[in-house]
Amino acid sequence: MQPSRSWCAVLSGLVLTIGLTVLAPVSRAVSAPGDPVRSCASLTELTFSDGTRVTGAEETAAICHVRLLVPGSINIAVSLPRHDWNGRFQGVGGGGYAGVLTPPDDAAAAGYAAAATDTGHTGSPLSGAWAWSPTGMKQDLITDFARRSVHEMTLKGKTVTRAYYGRPAAHSYWNGCSTGGRQGLMEAQRHPEDYDGILSAAPAINWDRFIPSELWPQIVMRESGHVVAPCVFEAVEEAVVAACDAKDGVPDGIVDPRTCRFDPSVLIGKETPCATITAEDAAVVEKIWQGPRRQDGSFLWYGLEPGAPFTGLAGSTSALEPEPFPITADWFRWWLAKDPDFDWRTVTTADFADYFDRSRAEYHDVLGTDDPDLGAFRNGGGKLILWHGWADELIFPQGTIDYYRRLTSAMGGPHRTEQFARLFMAPGVEHCNGGPGAAPVDPLAALVKWVEDGKAPKTLAGRNGDLTRPLCLWPTVPRYTGHGSTDDATNFRCAATSGPQRQ
Repeated sequence: MQPSRSWCAVLSGLVLTIGLTVLAPVSRAVSAPGDPVRSCASLTELTFSDGTRVTGAEETAAICHVRLLVPGSINIAVSLPRHDWNGRFQGVGGGGYAGVLTPPDDAAAAGYAAAATDTGHTGSPLSGAWAWSPTGMKQDLITDFARRSVHEMTLKGKTVTRAYYGRPAAHSYWNGCSTGGRQGLMEAQRHPEDYDGILSAAPAINWDRFIPSELWPQIVMRESGHVVAPCVFEAVEEAVVAACDAKDGVPDGIVDPRTCRFDPSVLIGKETPCATITAEDAAVVEKIWQGPRRQDGSFLWYGLEPGAPFTGLAGSTSALEPEPFPITADWFRWWLAKDPDFDWRTVTTADFADYFDRSRAEYHDVLGTDDPDLGAFRNGGGKLILWHGWADELIFPQGTIDYYRRLTSAMGGPHRTEQFARLFMAPGVEHCNGGPGAAPVDPLAALVKWVEDGKAPKTLAGRNGDLTRPLCLWPTVPRYTGHGSTDDATNFRCAATSGPQRQ
């Protein structure tokens, strides 16, 4: 982490040496606070002793765009505000298998010097084929994807920031969801000095376990010989809401699955627009909610939560042919079977555990990202905000809760952990956003206040259209006070969960 520091005077002819990175001299310039001291084009003169090259530096009216290439084919995009820099650096995370380089212009528009990376390969974020070759897995590319690229992006992004403005960022923040959330936690675990604050949403941690588990709904349907029609899944979701919605005291279409126990067999015989719900439908739904199990019934990983959409992982074509999520289908084809001709339909509930165990054995150390020892990050003054939507249809929220529980245990209990790391769950929110629930409005602002002002967030402000709700510090939940509009967050308080909880 970087401690707070006063702004440094900019000296003409200054040569900055940061680690193995050498910057070209900064020309004399007169600038307002937060403005650059050199031209954007001059950043092409930066040299790096590790062989990193600046491949482009162009500006628009508001942003200086810089491109870098790190040896090993890691591409980095840095977006720098041309005026009114807020003195902060922001690392911006990616999604899926990454492979796309998107300039972090939104962060720059908010005043941050920001950086993003393609993680060392190019291609669709849904495709994992880049890691395979006929002679073996491309371990260097896998390491770049898992951790090296983000650390390099951070170091190089800070270097370019310092060169452009003539002074280093006062504070550095990570902001990412899904794969971006995993990347942030990887930084906290392996490079705790990189960031003062990390915002990790719906993090793709436990990658070696949750990614194979995403295929479970398809395996269940294929093996049973029964693909559930989309309108049947929709009817189940509606029935869950009808049964569990009011358990929090407010009929608003938002379900907290901790207090929702629903037996799908009660829907057998119910008519839907496309089919009558059958016992086979109910059995498939129950197994999807249960999550993958070994043949003896013992736990492997979590399943979808009641109320979460089925279509992400249990999708099908118009002809009711199973259609798995591409990321997990590629995981089995390229990373586990290592065979371009592999057909996921050959996986059964009987041998699923073998693939699951293989995934853990081969990829946990590099991609698991679930080390609960954040002692170095905490001791350096770092702050971590985690949040996850309860209705996430792709990454099982219980995996994040499991990590936070282990983090709490490793860091000395809830009170000590909450001094630097806090988890917030968002009922009714899907993957990163969407759904009937209220998603965090500006959690990064809450993180900045915690890091710079010492104001730890007790809640995160949530919004969905006109609906506002507090997102409560785990394990508390929002409860209506009984007065005022149920669309207004000020009429809710965070309280302990009441009633029996679903396990």
